[in-house]
Amino acid sequence: MESLADAGGDPRAFLTVAGRTVVQRQLECALALGCEKIACHAPGLSRDLIDLQHLAEKSGAQFQILSGTRALSGMVRAADELLVFADGLLPDCTLAESLLGGLTAVLVLPAEEGIAAGFERIDRDHAWAGLFMVYGPAVERLADLPPDADPTASLLRIALQTGTRTVSMPEGTLADHQWGLVRSEDEAARYEQAWLDRHVRPAPFFAPALAAADRAATALMRRANDGRVSGRGILGGAAVLAGIAALSGWFWEPVAGLALLAGAYFAGRTGGALKAMEGAGRQAGDRFGKAYAGLVAGIDVILVALAGLAAPSGNSTGVLAAASLVLVLRVGSALPIGNWKILLADRFLLAAILAIAAYFGNIISVTQILALIALVGILFEVSRSKLTQT
Repeated sequence: MESLADAGGDPRAFLTVAGRTVVQRQLECALALGCEKIACHAPGLSRDLIDLQHLAEKSGAQFQILSGTRALSGMVRAADELLVFADGLLPDCTLAESLLGGLTAVLVLPAEEGIAAGFERIDRDHAWAGLFMVYGPAVERLADLPPDADPTASLLRIALQTGTRTVSMPEGTLADHQWGLVRSEDEAARYEQAWLDRHVRPAPFFAPALAAADRAATALMRRANDGRVSGRGILGGAAVLAGIAALSGWFWEPVAGLALLAGAYFAGRTGGALKAMEGAGRQAGDRFGKAYAGLVAGIDVILVALAGLAAPSGNSTGVLAAASLVLVLRVGSALPIGNWKILLADRFLLAAILAIAAYFGNIISVTQILALIALVGILFEVSRSKLTQT
C-alpha cells in the first residue's frame, strides 16, 4: 500500500498533540493501516522531516519527500492503493480503519459542520473529512496537471470524478475532538486534552504511588515527541534496577534491596503507563502489555526472595509468608471487586512497608498481618457482591 502523508510545509503539521506531532500521528496511522511507502509533500527538507523519515524507516517503510506531482507517479504502481491525509489532520486510526474497511473511499462530513472546522467542501452537502484512499491508476492522471499543482487537492478531485465511494463520519466525531484539523497551538492543546481524556485513566489518589507514576507518565508523554523518552526504555531501566535490587539484597543488605525494588516498581509503572499511551488508539490488548506484566512478575519473585533473606537466619517462614501474601494480592487483583483493589497491585507500597519492617526486624509478622488484612478485605468484598446480586 502507498501512503501520501502531506506535511505541505505548513508548521501546523508539526504541532504537538500528546507527545507526537500531527504528522507523526499521521505516519503512525498510515503504518498501522499497512502502508509500506510514505510520500510527504513538502517544499524542502527540514530537521522535522528528517526525524519523520527516521521514524518511518525504523518501522520498515520507505520514505520520500515530494515537491510536486510528477515524482509521485514514479512511486505508485497500478496495483497499489494510495492513502492520503490532509495537511494538519489529526486522525483516529481505529476509526479510520473501521470506516475504510480496507477499500477505497473518501471520508466525508456534513458540509456545514465540516467547513466550520476547516475542511474543504466537495459538493453541496458534504465536506472532505481529510482522509481518502484511491487506487494507483488515479496517480497517472496527475501527469495531465501543471507540475506545481497540489497533489492532495488534485487526487481528491480525481477520486471524486472517478466515482470513489464516500463514507460519512460518525455523528459527534468533531465535537468530541476525536478527529479534526489542528490549525493552531490553542487547538493542539484542546485536542491533546481530549486525547488524554479518552486514552489515559490514571490511578486514584488513594493509591498515591500509582497515581504519581501514572501522572509522571502523562507529563513525559506531553514532551516525548523528540523520541529520547519511551515507555519501552523506562521499562528496561526498571528491569535493570530490579536486578540491582536482587543483587544488593543477596550480597549486601536485604533492606536496601527492598527499597531499590520499590523504586524499580515505580519506574516500571511509569514506563508501562507511558507505553500504553504511546500505543493508545492504534493497538488492542492489555492496557500495559506483556512487558509490564513480566516486570511485575519478576518483582514479585525478587520480593519473596528478599523477604526470605531479611527474615531471621535459617528461617524459611519469611519466604512462605511473603509468597502467601503475593499470591493473595495477585488473586485479589484479578477479582471483580471494589475500586480499592488497585491497592493490591501497588508493589511500591508493599516493598516500602516490608523494607521498614525488615529494618526493625519484624518482617515475618508484618507480612502475615498484611496477608490477613488483604484476605479479609477480599472475602468481605466477594461476600458483599454476592449479597448485592441476590
